[in-house]
Amino acid sequence: MALRGVSVGPSVRLATDGGGKPVTETDPPEVSDGFEATYTLVDTGERIEQVWRVEPRSRGEDSLEVAAMAARSLPDVDAAKVPLLFGAWYVGVTEYAAGERVERNGTLYRCLQTHQPRLGTEPEATSSLWEPIEG
Repeated sequence: MALRGVSVGPSVRLATDGGGKPVTETDPPEVSDGFEATYTLVDTGERIEQVWRVEPRSRGEDSLEVAAMAARSLPDVDAAKVPLLFGAWYVGVTEYAAGERVERNGTLYRCLQTHQPRLGTEPEATSSLWEPIEG
């Protein structure tokens, strides 16, 4: 059952019975960037307690960004198992540096020499510029 009511000083007046119960409030926890603290009110029978949760602001985007950052330090054999955590090859990038890894059509590639991408230099088409990384 969800609690409904109006906060009245140190108690909550419940809409269901018109009575009031004391509320146990706590200070919000400290949170890191990218996270937020939210609370719920839990009716314990004798009082209402404030319960805090700390969660990422955006579960999908923040989690994916953290995973992609961690993937950069993976050895090639492990990185090849998660190619979608690397940036996709894109002709609009200013430059690819030697050693940089990119994903193209589900395969992870390593740049062999620094170059400016353009049509015709796709990883699967230019073995002089790119090598596939096998897992």
